[in-house]
Amino acid sequence: MPLYDNAPPLILDQLRRIAGGERVGIVEIGELTVSQFDELVRQKRELGHEPPASRMLVYLGRHRYESRVRKDGYLPCDLVCKLQAALACSSVIETHRHMTAVVSTNDRNDGHGNKVRDRAILELQARKPRAEVFSVVPKGDLIRPKKQQSP
Repeated sequence: MPLYDNAPPLILDQLRRIAGGERVGIVEIGELTVSQFDELVRQKRELGHEPPASRMLVYLGRHRYESRVRKDGYLPCDLVCKLQAALACSSVIETHRHMTAVVSTNDRNDGHGNKVRDRAILELQARKPRAEVFSVVPKGDLIRPKKQQSP
């Protein structure tokens, strides 16, 4: 599996610290499979772009916390589930001119009545030679959770 065994608790801790107002650094959460990485390199070269030099995946989490937890009302554990689904061994690479993603090939029940396919958006420039998992988008989440009420 592309995610390291310690990735879920690392990600949850990262999100908890962000929620508490702390500044956090990047953490290593996994690696693309050899076939995913080879396909990413092939697609990048086909587009005339410089391919990444490493299979390593890193995570910061600030953008995901702001957009998915604060704005959309998801729980941090929802974010981990999305990430695990998007970064499965069976997921495929999808590269466009201005976007690179790892896309789940399996439908996932998101717990809110939707069947989704999670898409992890990779940032390939900022953390060279590693790829940063910048965001995860659940394609098909027409019904979103209600925003959490602050105490």
